[in-house]
Amino acid sequence: MPAYRLHADNAGRTHIAPLALLDRPWENGPGDFKGVGGSVLGDASRVMLMRFETGAHPSFHRAAPGFLVVLEGELVVNASDGDEVVLAPGDAIRVETTGQGGWRLGNRADGYALVALTQMPPKASTA
Repeated sequence: MPAYRLHADNAGRTHIAPLALLDRPWENGPGDFKGVGGSVLGDASRVMLMRFETGAHPSFHRAAPGFLVVLEGELVVNASDGDEVVLAPGDAIRVETTGQGGWRLGNRADGYALVALTQMPPKASTA
């Protein structure tokens, strides 16, 4: 399953890079869950199902940190630096930007695209 990360540089331009999910630390469970591993990607605050009709390609918008998985169809993800990646069912992208970075999602394929987006906003500052 391909996975990617969308992150912003200091100037706020977004970039897309491969993300090796299996290279992350995995915690194995005890007892009946022995051999079942989990990796935390962030603190989820909301899960949304989004449907993109054929031809939908809204303009860039501010990216909130999150994790998106394509459930059905095909989704195009554009970063502000011009990079793009086409995600198929099972493919994922981890969005690491905050208010400065933007992304654009769209569907160039026939039929709709269905995606699950889990928002993981940055932790509030305690300063």
